[in-house]
Amino acid sequence: MDDAMTSGLFEKCLDTGIRMTSQRQIIIGVIEGSEDHPDVEQLYWRAFEQDRTISIATVYRTVKLLEE
Repeated sequence: MDDAMTSGLFEKCLDTGIRMTSQRQIIIGVIEGSEDHPDVEQLYWRAFEQDRTISIATVYRTVKLLEE
């Protein structure tokens, strides 16, 4: 089990019924692993380094979902 799967944010998403795709897990991992406050573009590039199939639209949708 990786760090994103054991994180508080991951657990909150599961508790609210959000489907946790591998891309969402990566994005959450990047958010929680950041020591700074990355904007969506920085978040995208960091996630893209881990999974080249992640699009900027996926990052925007995930951030919006997490905000809700």
